[in-house]
Amino acid sequence: MHTLAKHPFSAWRALLFAFCAALLCSGCAPVSASVATPAPTPCASGEPAAAPAEPDYAVLSERADAAFHKAFSIDFSTFMLPQMQYITDLMAQHDTFLAMRSAIDAAAHAAFAEAFCAVSGEYATLPAGRISVSLPSWQELMSLYRALGDALAPALVERCETTAELTAQSIFLSVSFAPYESFVGTSGEALFSFTTLYAYLNTVYDDAGCEKEYVDESLPEAYLATLSDPLPGRRIKDGWYGPRSRNTRKHTGTDIRAAADEPILSCTDGLVVCVGTSELAGNYVVVLDEFGYEYHYYHMIRVTDFLTEGDRVRAGDVIGNVGNTGNSDANHLHLAIVTPEKAYINPYPVLLAVRKLEKEAQSR
Repeated sequence: MHTLAKHPFSAWRALLFAFCAALLCSGCAPVSASVATPAPTPCASGEPAAAPAEPDYAVLSERADAAFHKAFSIDFSTFMLPQMQYITDLMAQHDTFLAMRSAIDAAAHAAFAEAFCAVSGEYATLPAGRISVSLPSWQELMSLYRALGDALAPALVERCETTAELTAQSIFLSVSFAPYESFVGTSGEALFSFTTLYAYLNTVYDDAGCEKEYVDESLPEAYLATLSDPLPGRRIKDGWYGPRSRNTRKHTGTDIRAAADEPILSCTDGLVVCVGTSELAGNYVVVLDEFGYEYHYYHMIRVTDFLTEGDRVRAGDVIGNVGNTGNSDANHLHLAIVTPEKAYINPYPVLLAVRKLEKEAQSR
């Protein structure tokens, strides 16, 4: 087996960098594609002093077409949400992402040609070839751009890995990008900015960009028994998936009305990963529990100055106070729950179950 691990593929990187440099305000990218391809025409080895023959670019182009074109055909108009300015800004130039299709085609052609020429002296024919591309989903890439802005383009290039592997039967080219944590970290403002949009897009849209129907996720009773009520005795409003911002977005949380400055209790044991302020959430705290669920507490009256990112809290600990900051018109807590798969779930049935379990425990 002949392996070209982490092959530089200069043409690939040059073209990818050229594309990313133009990525000033982009939309969404597709999920990964992996397509088997027909045998290429190998570079001729010839005599030792002879230059290799030009590869058959028609075959390579056909291969790249099959691998990339279908995956990059998305109706971006389905993501236009006029009242959510950051989404509108990202989607306004979605043709840039369509151009990515051509850029990757050209880069794939060059990478294949270089790989075939490099091994032309070892094999007369190659029965099969395959390109495997692992790109961030359109939801992930769009959310990364929201968090990082123009810094995302060079970061994508830096964290791109291209590998080639050759056997007597086939040649494989693999292109992959680093996971989102390497771009936004595991705590702080960038993570909050990324997660709130990423979870929203994952919840509301499917991989093809079509709005999907939400199905309640049931949590195990053993897990529910570890949770606490953030505002005991206060009325819970089931506003899940209700229209917001002039019907341009879905409501992905539960609102609990309470008096200004009333203490908010942590629902769970966990790690404080975000403390800050945003235009939509107002003053917020995010706690990550040991099972991978994130609990988001919004609209607090002030920034929680007695907690910092990296602190640990227990269920029932005070993590802030009820307020009316951000996109809010009354004192209340907006509670959101994000799953380990980065999607929102409806907190309303979760809170009802927690209150039922607490009542049963008190009556014993």
